[in-house]
This record gives sequence, structure tokens and C-alpha cells, in this order.
Amino acid sequence: MMRNRYLLAFTLLLAGCSLATKVPPVANAGPDATIPIGQPMLLDGSLSYDPDGGRIVRYDWQIVGTPEGREERRGEMLVEGNQEPVWTSPWIAREEDLGQWIFRLQATDDEGDIATDDVVVTIIQ
Repeated sequence: MMRNRYLLAFTLLLAGCSLATKVPPVANAGPDATIPIGQPMLLDGSLSYDPDGGRIVRYDWQIVGTPEGREERRGEMLVEGNQEPVWTSPWIAREEDLGQWIFRLQATDDEGDIATDDVVVTIIQ
């Protein structure tokens, strides 16, 4: 009788483990920002995390929104496969870049799960 209880408990434990689901990471592209022309742009995904205890192994940044007249830059990948969460862009904004830009962070965890978050950067005079 006691052996059956242990067997039942062990079976339930194994069943519970197999029912556990993978949890995707949480991407956090940081707070919206305003920067003046000529200042380097810093994109910071360091608040991204993996709630199931894994780690973020890849940070990709893409332009997904642009001011009027700069639509040709939409979809452009700024950085792919970065292993560090913070990236300083070598791109320095000019006068034709004034306005709101939307950058998308894609964070990938060590199990290959992906999450995204957007940040708005407004470029001013």
C-alpha cells in the first residue's frame, strides 16, 4: 500500500513536470527618449529578462517607425545578434532626421523564445 502511494506521488510529479510550459522572455526597450541633433543615440535593453530562469542571449534592434520623409529607413536592422543589451549607435542624427523614430528590440532567450518591445526616440533641434 505504501509503495503504491510513493508510485502515485512520483507519477504525479513527473506528469507535473511534463505539463510545465516554456515562458517567453520579457523584452524591455527602455523609456522613450528625446535627444538633440548631433548626440549619439543609446538603445538600452538591459531591463529585459527571462522569467523562467534562463538568460537573454541575443538583442536585435530595428527601425519600425520614422518621421515623414524618412520612410526608406523603416525595416532597417540597426544591429543583429548583439550579445550585450546596451548599444550606442554610430548614426548621428541630422536635421532631416527631426521627429519621432520607433525602434524595436527583439530579445531572444537561451531556449530560442523571442519577445519584442518598442521605444520612441524623438530627435529635436
